[in-house]
Amino acid sequence: MRALLNKTNTAKAGSGDREGGLSRKAWNWAKQSVLDSGKNEESSKPQEESASAQTIRVGKHAVRDRKMKFEARAHPYDHQTRDDTSKGLSVESADLLGIVRSATTYVTRDLGFQGQLGSYIVLTYGDTMYSDSNYSDTWRGMTSDSAAFATHDPLLVVDADLDENGFPRQFCPINKKLGEDAAVFSLGITNVVEIEPEHGILYFLLNHRPGGINNIKGAGVATISLDTDTEPPGLTVNRLGQYWWDGDTEPWYGDVGAIRTNGYIYAYGHAKGNDWVYLTRVDDKRATDLSAYEYWNGEGWQKERLHTRDLSEKESVFWKINQGQVIWSNYHKCYLFVYCDMWWNSKVQAQRASAPEGPWSEPFELYQGVPITEGSTCYAAIPHPYFDHSGKTLVVTYTNHPNTIQAVKVTFS
Repeated sequence: MRALLNKTNTAKAGSGDREGGLSRKAWNWAKQSVLDSGKNEESSKPQEESASAQTIRVGKHAVRDRKMKFEARAHPYDHQTRDDTSKGLSVESADLLGIVRSATTYVTRDLGFQGQLGSYIVLTYGDTMYSDSNYSDTWRGMTSDSAAFATHDPLLVVDADLDENGFPRQFCPINKKLGEDAAVFSLGITNVVEIEPEHGILYFLLNHRPGGINNIKGAGVATISLDTDTEPPGLTVNRLGQYWWDGDTEPWYGDVGAIRTNGYIYAYGHAKGNDWVYLTRVDDKRATDLSAYEYWNGEGWQKERLHTRDLSEKESVFWKINQGQVIWSNYHKCYLFVYCDMWWNSKVQAQRASAPEGPWSEPFELYQGVPITEGSTCYAAIPHPYFDHSGKTLVVTYTNHPNTIQAVKVTFS
């Protein structure tokens, strides 16, 4: 259920040299996990909206109706924590808001990490299934990722880069020049981190998955730029090499998101063969320089890279984590890690700390999700602090399998 995305070396939203949805054959393994296998394949053409469909004005014209700019910074970069972060998080209420939909297309998808570039919040998704106005499970095609912009309505986003059939294009295509075939390679990304106005980075995993069997080749860094000369804006992505950290021998940095704070960018990641999460950091002015990275060893920061074979609980910061994102809470004056765990209990949880490396508190339950499919689960809880900068309330999205993103509003005591 990890974000599994594809990418070329440089790809600009709206450019004509990128691939859209991949073939059904190439992605049949993914379809089996999210769609009914007995459905017939249809062309990637939107159907007419029916009277029973959710009332959303869909199409490029809908962009004009959506307020997309967020002038205040969702994540302030300089933070002063309170001395006591051991207190629990007291939740006054947690209200389910509904299902998150696009204002410009019909899709179902998962994940939805958030990061700010300039005045816009960029949302990055995993497997994205083309659908119709009824959001049926009839096969129409898919991409392994997509990107959208947040609006001031937590339940509506704007997909800006659509193909000729009105569906999202692949946001981060693979690089054929490096021998990456879309039938067996994909890339997983999490949140965008701004490093200067309208320019940022994101961390990715290169995944070789023939037959749907994951094999993480490595983790790396890509740059991303915002083009505000168009409405909605465009995004340009540039991958810095095939990958930086070897997937077999080093942690998958960025797999559990990243945060910029107090002069550094911190990136969290799983490692092959264990249930712990590890941490790297870099001067936020040198994020594209591999030699500038430092690694948390459980006691302090070191320049020497960590090797998976030597790692255990000592060097870790989290355990049994599915996916989530670390943010700064203006209300609690500390860092919050909002996530779902690997116990598949559908709980949206949080931990708090006075530093990105911890020590992190015991988990606190924010919301108990209810699976929409019997025997399934909710996963990938993502906090969205830009809706309330005071931090008194916090919108959190999570994926209710299969591929249904729901939003809940948490109010703290």
